[in-house]
Amino acid sequence: MVSRPRLSVSFVDRIYLSIHPVQWIATSTKDCPINTQTEPESISLKKQTEIFADRKFSPDDIVVSPKFGIGRMMGVEHMPGLDRSFFTIESMHQKMKNMIPTDSDILIRKVATKGSFNRSLDRVHKAEVKKAYDSRKERIACYQERVRSNQVTLGNILSVIKEIHQLKDKGAVERQLMNELLETVSKEYSFVFECDVEEAKKTIKKRLVQ
Repeated sequence: MVSRPRLSVSFVDRIYLSIHPVQWIATSTKDCPINTQTEPESISLKKQTEIFADRKFSPDDIVVSPKFGIGRMMGVEHMPGLDRSFFTIESMHQKMKNMIPTDSDILIRKVATKGSFNRSLDRVHKAEVKKAYDSRKERIACYQERVRSNQVTLGNILSVIKEIHQLKDKGAVERQLMNELLETVSKEYSFVFECDVEEAKKTIKKRLVQ
């Protein structure tokens, strides 16, 4: 049996755990020690149903997140010592079990349908970019705010990709944000339309800016 080391992970509202059969991976901002030798606990079906309903999810929903790409909702578990409930999501790309706090603001949303994806692409393509910013710092903060909430829609993400792509003075931070967002929506597009991820990237770019 492989022992699991004690990890130091970020503030619990930002906590994100990916569990491999022999390894736990944690990413966060402020240190908050967690004993990863403690196994998650199952919670009652009634409580799970309430938590799913609160976030408008159901077991077996196919969801998407920048944290793990495309995944399937498996259930809700409780982590002893934290007094927190976590969605357990099976990643389809990384083949890992992901645990995300049910009350965190980490973006998780249901995968779009073909119809809603096409409508979002058409709507964003036709929309004009009118907003002006006083500084690059303000612009970056605005972009990040628009795509980091768990209430963000596919249309919001596509809009930010389009706006950054059209910037003539985009910096490294904006370029990185655009690439991360494009990578996530391309995985979603490839899943929905059953095509290659690189093909999906080309299609999304073409439909947004041409």
